[in-house]
Amino acid sequence: MAVVAAVEALHYMKTNEKLMLSVQELIDCDTQNFGCRGGYSETALEYVQKHGLSSESTYPYMDRERILGCKKNKEVAAKISGFVKIMSPTEESLEEAVARQPVIVRLQCPKSFNDYKGGIIDWPPALPGEELFLHYVLIVSYDTDSNGVKFWRFKNSAGENWGEGGVGRLRRHVADKRGVLGIFMYPAMYPVLDS
Repeated sequence: MAVVAAVEALHYMKTNEKLMLSVQELIDCDTQNFGCRGGYSETALEYVQKHGLSSESTYPYMDRERILGCKKNKEVAAKISGFVKIMSPTEESLEEAVARQPVIVRLQCPKSFNDYKGGIIDWPPALPGEELFLHYVLIVSYDTDSNGVKFWRFKNSAGENWGEGGVGRLRRHVADKRGVLGIFMYPAMYPVLDS
């Protein structure tokens, strides 16, 4: 879902056209990932680069996995020419990228992440013995609150009832080089479209 949101954002930036793209297509057709059980953003971006993505209206979300297989004769609504991995895991390199466009990051989340209601998340990457799950989100901007606390604003795939209307905030510029929820433990990435 983070990959689809990133491609939608790029499409809007390039065309000024709002477009909802098909998550279901990635679930059904990107056989290098795991359908409804998730997968890797790099693999999903490779699929979009090779095949493009249909619109949500022509390939709607079914909330189930590969029941009918990959829909043939898809109408491509958006394409990318490639993607960029941010290989330097620093606050500054992510800030530089996010200043240009939304960026996909992978977080290490405790179960309590699902219950987040708002505020700036300042959790360490992992507590001893804590069960974590990997989760991709889309960093859409960064800012500083009225108390001077710097944060990342991210879009989550959990819907409008999660967090602050489907959006969350992570503290930035923390002492731990891994970042809050391990934001810098894996390369961040974003799609590109050659002009």
